[in-house]
Formats: sequence, structure tokens, C-alpha cells
Amino acid sequence: MIWTLHQAVLGLHILLAITWVGGVLFVAWGVFPASNILTYEQQRLFLQKMMKNTHWILTSIGIGVIASGIMLGTLLGPIRSYDTLFGTPYGQKWLAAIIVGIITLIWGVVVGYREAMKLFANEQLWMEAERGNKQALEDALFKMASLESVEVIGFIVLIFIMISF
Repeated sequence: MIWTLHQAVLGLHILLAITWVGGVLFVAWGVFPASNILTYEQQRLFLQKMMKNTHWILTSIGIGVIASGIMLGTLLGPIRSYDTLFGTPYGQKWLAAIIVGIITLIWGVVVGYREAMKLFANEQLWMEAERGNKQALEDALFKMASLESVEVIGFIVLIFIMISF
């Protein structure tokens, strides 16, 4: 019974992880570049609405990944004491993965999302770009992409930790 539950939670964990990483990457590398066919004002409104509608979904999925990872290591896994957590390779990798996952999620929620929404709320910046003064908007978009890339780095680190188990 416990093994079947472990396998079900592991399957859910993997599905949620794929959805979290894939969703974030699709928005960043698929939707954002595709929005370039719109006028600047249409881009701003579309991206603002899209971020509002996807942010809490992806955040909830990220929480699900972390919660299922905690379950897999503790309730359904071998971590029952601090000795196992800190004294075994599994415990150390599991702890590293949980910490990186939490930091990645918090970064996306607190830094990435807030910066994106500030950028999309700055109507003046987008109107200037519409008039031909694109440099300030391009600089702001580059800054936002740089901040968001921290989340991608977190995902890459998580993948390396997972394949080292």
C-alpha cells in the first residue's frame, strides 16, 4: 500500500514539476516573443493580463511540487531524523532540492512577477516605445528577462540535483 502511494505521489510530483517548469518556460520563451507581433500597447495589456491569469496557477503548481517532494522524502521516504537528513547523501540532496525549490518559487513570486507587473503598469514607457523611443522599454525588458532567468537557473539546478539521486 505505502509503495503504491509513493508511486502515485512520485508520478504527481513529476507531472507537477514538468508543468511548472514547462509553463514558466513556455510563457518566457514562447508567449513573450510571440507577442511582438502586437502593437506596444496591445503587448502591454496582453502580457499584463496573461501574467495575472497564469501567475497563481504556476505558483500553486510550484507549491504542489515542493509539497509532494517533502512528502516523498519524509512521510513516504527514508527521512525520519536529523541524522538521516544531514548524515546521508540522500538527505543532503533532498534538503538541497527543497531549499532550491523554495528559493526558486519565492524568487518567481516576489521578484519576477512583481517586476513584470511594474513594467506592464508603466504606461509611459510603452507609449514612448510606440512613438519610436524604444531604448528605455528594451532596457526594462532586458532587466526583467535577467531577473526571470534566476528562476530558470533554479530549475536547472533542481534538475541536476534530481538526476544525482
